[in-house]
Amino acid sequence: MLYESAARADEVLCLNVEDLYLQRGKITSKGGATEWIRWQSGTAQLLPRLIAGRTRGRSSSPAAGRLRAP
Repeated sequence: MLYESAARADEVLCLNVEDLYLQRGKITSKGGATEWIRWQSGTAQLLPRLIAGRTRGRSSSPAAGRLRAP
């Protein structure tokens, strides 16, 4: 994703699951502006594996966004 989008690593690591779309993601750039990054179909096909079962939270954290029983 870093190579395909040319985004900064910290921007990609801060992506939230709810900000991911088929071939683009909404990031907050270094200056604080909201921007869109795009990636190719290979990354788009792998993203569902990364975020499987999650509906919110950071996309880079395996446990982030998982709903827990009270």
